[in-house]
Amino acid sequence: MFKRLRAAKIFRFPFFIWVSLSGLLVVVGIGLISLGYPAPAIELEKLEGSLYQESTEFHPIAPDSLQGMMIEAIETVTPAVVRIDTERTETVESLGFGQSPFDEFFYHFFEQLPEEKKFTREGLGSGMLIHEDGYILTNEHVIHEVDKDKITVTLSDGRTLKAEIVEADKDSDIAILKVPGNSFSVVKLGDSDAVKVGEWVLTLGYPYGFDLSRLKEECKPTVTAGIISALDRAMPASTGEEARYYSGLIQTDASINRGNSGGPLINIYGEVIGINAVILTPSGGSIGMGFAVPIDKVKRTLDSLVEYGEIRWPWIGILMEELTEELSEELGIEKGVRISVEPDSPAEKAGVQPGDILIKINGKEIGSSLEVKEEVLKADIGEKIILTVRRNGEELEISIITIQKGEVEEGEEEEVTPAEEEFVKDELIGVEVRNITPELKKEYKLLKGEEGVVITGVGRESPVYKVGMSAGDVIKEIEGEPIKDLNDFKAAMEKIKPGDEILVKVHRRIGNRWWSIPPIKIPTQK
Repeated sequence: MFKRLRAAKIFRFPFFIWVSLSGLLVVVGIGLISLGYPAPAIELEKLEGSLYQESTEFHPIAPDSLQGMMIEAIETVTPAVVRIDTERTETVESLGFGQSPFDEFFYHFFEQLPEEKKFTREGLGSGMLIHEDGYILTNEHVIHEVDKDKITVTLSDGRTLKAEIVEADKDSDIAILKVPGNSFSVVKLGDSDAVKVGEWVLTLGYPYGFDLSRLKEECKPTVTAGIISALDRAMPASTGEEARYYSGLIQTDASINRGNSGGPLINIYGEVIGINAVILTPSGGSIGMGFAVPIDKVKRTLDSLVEYGEIRWPWIGILMEELTEELSEELGIEKGVRISVEPDSPAEKAGVQPGDILIKINGKEIGSSLEVKEEVLKADIGEKIILTVRRNGEELEISIITIQKGEVEEGEEEEVTPAEEEFVKDELIGVEVRNITPELKKEYKLLKGEEGVVITGVGRESPVYKVGMSAGDVIKEIEGEPIKDLNDFKAAMEKIKPGDEILVKVHRRIGNRWWSIPPIKIPTQK
């Protein structure tokens, strides 16, 4: 009702008010036109001269200026940067009718669902030519588990070539490819140990490939610029479908995106100081936190390839455990790592004992297992390194000669004299142990010549279960007494009273290696 009344009142305004409003609108319109809005295009014909002002000054770029050096570096490196395309055939088991949009398709044509389906996944990365005969450096994760005959390299001049894998190392995330031909342009490798935080750097590669629109049929890589943001970064990262852990990385704010992996990170002199490997991002795109593998670490893998025909790493046979706050306080040590030792390893032969606290390598203080790993990997195979350890309140220096990292020899290859099929169940610690037999040696992949008793059963709420022991662990000592068989085990346990706390040394398989781990405290049941 009110709305109709208000509308009626509006239309009852006196005639002179309507006339006044109309005149006002006409005046405003004439004013806007007089100010040139909107300007009829035909008016532009009356302009004298150009519609815009153009600079005619020449701005030469000094070759020794920052801009000039960057441009020269880019022009030098560009011909050696390549795009890498890969394919990987994957098989997925059928989930049954109705579980996938493809199931109904297969059902109509075959009346029975196939047990598995295959599809192709495309991959994208970058790389750099390091030798004129067609050797290309890239990341291992760029070609990880791809179809070997589906690796294609596109050069900056537009040529497309098939590539084969020469070598790939997952630990360092480095791979070498080879394309046919010679006289290729190559990059020059610089010195990543000399880079400083704040130094200008450039990244080159093929982010998102050629998906972006191009007016010209060019295949040149794109370039981004930034600075070194930080050094010696360590981080877990997902490269495709796999989680990896990186250490010693160079961090930069030069934009790195999908497809940049394997491309060069260069300084303003055109020298490669790193391989772009990882980005830290919640969205999948660059947020200014990119990471590169230092080129000096890469050089060691390349030198190994030339010397041995494969990538080899120095190894001393230690496993490290970070110090807890409680253990640091108990030992009075702020920095260091606790050591486990692989049997028959260089570390054990040199006198390193499980439970030692490693505090220095070659005189350099270390505070984490990652620092230890980086220092060991800097050594050559056959080179001496010095470990400073803390044992029973004293510091000891131990010299170790590195050897090639290799697989542990498995016990099933050894001829073993069968032992009695005897076992002991001990209620004090809640464990079942047996003498080592050929069958148990094969089942648990024990070391050659292993002595002791092997755990074959652990009570669910037992003391050994609570301290993390499990089937397959080999008991080597109890309260300092060597254990070679069940007789030794029974004799040692007979000395233990209910409620006592005992120290037990064991060998444990971790991954594909066996380790002597620090003595374990086990409270016995009362």
